[in-house]
Amino acid sequence: MIRRGLAILIVLGVLSALLAACQGSGDGEDEEAIDPLALLQETADAVRAAQTFRIDVVHSGAKYYADILITETIEATVAFNRATGDYVAPDLLQATVQVALPDSRITQDIGILSNGPRQYVRFPPAPWFEADFAPGFNPEALIAEESGFQAALASLTDLQYVGQESLDTGEPVYHLSGIADGVAVTDLLVGVIEIEGTVPIDVYIHRETRYPARLVVRQPGTETEEEPEPTMWTIEVYDYNAAIEITPPEE
Repeated sequence: MIRRGLAILIVLGVLSALLAACQGSGDGEDEEAIDPLALLQETADAVRAAQTFRIDVVHSGAKYYADILITETIEATVAFNRATGDYVAPDLLQATVQVALPDSRITQDIGILSNGPRQYVRFPPAPWFEADFAPGFNPEALIAEESGFQAALASLTDLQYVGQESLDTGEPVYHLSGIADGVAVTDLLVGVIEIEGTVPIDVYIHRETRYPARLVVRQPGTETEEEPEPTMWTIEVYDYNAAIEITPPEE
């Protein structure tokens, strides 16, 4: 009986050790030791040091309407669908914006390019023409100390650390949530979308590189009977420091 009891204790001890090892597996980080504020600062520093990245802004929920230039002097109101852009430090941004006419499923791709404060627009296959698609916007604002990612992350209040997750892309991330200043988020939306007031935001930070991988911004109060879900923007940021070339239009 004594030997049997000792054997049981040994087995239980081995099982306990294995269970503890399994629970401690992963990247070895203590969840309770993670400081959300310090993590946000690391993320802001990392993205500001990047030389290039790609950004994808996808709309869902209630429609968002914006006025755009269709010629050098004529504006039109359109529904915003998506924007995909390339950024090259310090102040070059080229993007394709997909829009649709109100109450229409027909979409149109519009090229936008910002070379510092100078902005250009084109409707493929037509050539570029100089025009302000977002007056006052400069791509440098994306990584400046007082705007872009820095301002959006610094503006977060009611900050909560949700935990470690994996995105649908397979990227390992930290998930944070909070309330952000809408004006601070505007620079992250390629300069063509304006947000006012405060908005809930979820921030997903790559666990290894500390780069922001995804931000999800919701605009409460935009719901309608036809669109019960609020306007939502999913901002994907990827291909950091990839080889990207942008050639501004000739004078």
